[in-house]
Amino acid sequence: MIPIPAIDVKDGKVVRLIQGNFKEEKIYFDKPETVAKHFEEEGARRLHIVDLNGALEGTPKNAAHIEKILKAVKIPVELGGGIRRIETAKFYLNMGVSWVIFGTKACLDRHFTQEAIAEFKGKAIVGIDALNGFLATDGWTKITQTKAVEFAKNVEMLGCRTVIYTDIAKDGVLKGPNFQEIKNISQSLSIDLIASGGVGSLADIKGLLALGRPNIKGVIIGKALYENKFTMREAIGACSQKE
Repeated sequence: MIPIPAIDVKDGKVVRLIQGNFKEEKIYFDKPETVAKHFEEEGARRLHIVDLNGALEGTPKNAAHIEKILKAVKIPVELGGGIRRIETAKFYLNMGVSWVIFGTKACLDRHFTQEAIAEFKGKAIVGIDALNGFLATDGWTKITQTKAVEFAKNVEMLGCRTVIYTDIAKDGVLKGPNFQEIKNISQSLSIDLIASGGVGSLADIKGLLALGRPNIKGVIIGKALYENKFTMREAIGACSQKE
């Protein structure tokens, strides 16, 4: 399992939200590319980027800033937020993004999900954002009646190789991940899972390792790094420890 630092971009700035609430926004940095370079220098092997404006509006809004990030670092980047068309995914992959994350559109349109996975194969990641076990869409502003675990099984059947599971209730509050739900979803899948939401301490990282699930390949960390709860180097160290 590797730690993956998150850079959420809104209006060209690095921000963090609390539980996905756009009214609970804190701006940390003006230049996303500077933050990306810092994480790379700290030893990060991968970056998680989200276009928050894109997630809310359904179309890319921070492409110029994402391009600056790609030019600033050599490590691979996974990108989500507003990628709801095959053409948009191609645009970002051609720009240099390594993986594109399909969230809202994948949740709402099975045919599109199947098409995207067939087109992009391992470069397509499906984002599973859930509140109380049910999928959320449209920048987490709408809750569906679809259970996250069942959706995860469905996308695996469609050929998806990696999913990102985010527990919205835990996101941005630094009170620990939803270990039980992460375990449940990882046990229901044979494909790779990246956990997201709630990491506030190195103990949380060790707790994920303690689940003993070999298909949990990464953990996305955001606010804890920005609030200096620990450094990227320390997160890497925690991930490399054997329980």
